[in-house]
Amino acid sequence: MSKVNRISNKDKEKQKLLNEIKRAKLDVKTAEYFFQFVSDPELVDVAIYELEAKKSRYRYLIKVAKEKGIKKSLQESLIEAMAK
Repeated sequence: MSKVNRISNKDKEKQKLLNEIKRAKLDVKTAEYFFQFVSDPELVDVAIYELEAKKSRYRYLIKVAKEKGIKKSLQESLIEAMAK
C-alpha cells in the first residue's frame, strides 16, 4: 500500500470519527430537549436513561479521538464557542 493510500485511509477514518462525534453531540442535545419537555413520570425516567446513554457515547468517542491524537482545529473550537 502506498503512502498516499495510507494517508487517505487515515484521513477517512479521522473524518468518520469526527462525524460520529458531531452526531453524538447532536443526539445529546436532542435528549436534553426531550428531558426538558416531558412531564409524565415514566417518560422522565426514559429521558434520564436516554440522556445518560447519549452522554456516555459522546464521552467515549471523545476519548477514542484523543487516544488517536485527533484534535479539533482552533477554528472549529472558536466557532463552537461562539455558537454557545
